[in-house]
Amino acid sequence: MSMIEGIRVVEFAEGVAGPLAAVRLSDLGARVIKIECAQGDWLRHASPCMPGAEYSAAFFELNRGKRSLALGPHPQGATQLVDGLLERADVFITDRSEAELKQAGIVPGDDFGNRYPRLVMIAISPWGRRGPWAARKGSELTAQAMAGYTRYLGVHGQPARRLGADVASAGTGMFAMQAALAALYRRKRDGKGQRVDVSLLNSLISMKSIHLAAQSDPDKYAGPRVGGANNPPEQGWKTADEPIFFSFGGSVGAEGRPGWVAFIKETGLSHLLDDPRCDKSGRSSTGFGAYVHALRPEYEKAFTRYPARELAERIRCHTGSASVYLRADETLAHPQTRALDIVREVDAGDGRKARIRAFPARFSRLRPALRGNAPLRGEHTAEIASELGFDSATLDRLLAEGALQSAATPETQQLPAAAR
Repeated sequence: MSMIEGIRVVEFAEGVAGPLAAVRLSDLGARVIKIECAQGDWLRHASPCMPGAEYSAAFFELNRGKRSLALGPHPQGATQLVDGLLERADVFITDRSEAELKQAGIVPGDDFGNRYPRLVMIAISPWGRRGPWAARKGSELTAQAMAGYTRYLGVHGQPARRLGADVASAGTGMFAMQAALAALYRRKRDGKGQRVDVSLLNSLISMKSIHLAAQSDPDKYAGPRVGGANNPPEQGWKTADEPIFFSFGGSVGAEGRPGWVAFIKETGLSHLLDDPRCDKSGRSSTGFGAYVHALRPEYEKAFTRYPARELAERIRCHTGSASVYLRADETLAHPQTRALDIVREVDAGDGRKARIRAFPARFSRLRPALRGNAPLRGEHTAEIASELGFDSATLDRLLAEGALQSAATPETQQLPAAAR
């Protein structure tokens, strides 16, 4: 039995955050209907495309297993249908503004809760519902800049650099899923839904909690989480071939884990024993130690005699922590990744298979249901309308009026009037 079997989710969102929250709820057993505007989710057309499919690999990853209902260029005519969807739903995930919700026939603002008292609404925005920036547009990069994430890459005095990962959007998607589960748990106790607001900005600041705590004393900026803007970017420790990252020391015992002294003797670095910048645990001169950047050249003189994988194994034999920098394909093929069963194969339609990343938690008694087959835009419009009691004549009228679209709707009818 799935974890949240019977839970119905309506998602009116695009990109990463909202769809990620919804697909993870789907993994836990929820049934998800994705509402799309006339143009469709922009992520459908982001490169690269799935082989033999009409959508991108990223869209498949975030929207597999969902059903798609497509609104037309005149969505006000579909108000009754959308209302019926929300009346039956348990969770509504959206990243749309109040004006966009109203245009789609969805009651905006505080009236939403009165209209659907048992519904959990997860509202995703760049900056939050309140404050001077509440109505402003935002994006992954503007959120990273606002939250100060760019200071952890690049060099002091040089242009800031973004984090390559969509950390704001992915983090917000995970917080949105957690919020939905918490609100559903509360509803089970009192029968009432509620609105939950999450934002890219708030998510980034929340994930930065330990960094902000480490920077709470500006007179003593010391430690691994305060020097990002002043230290050179971490690109690994040079070896004979590939870079590695390694560390000794740690939080085990007063001196940390033993082994650093034996390791440097073995690798021809015994002179570091007399360097006052090195403690006997190796903590201060490896990993994120205070003297790493000053002593890195000394270590690398010896490291260039060893292949990366051999050196990493020597470090681990001496109770240190080490890993070679891997490419994405190497990570997915690694024995440890395979042992955790992270990469799964699901149906991608038309006899095709696709590899996806499984739900990250492992349960002793339950198993997430990983679904495939990402929907075409409007693929299930007719099916969903029928489930809500709309007959074929009414559906045909709504399609003709541009209130709805189906996967069979001619391309010219799928475009908003301004784009024809």
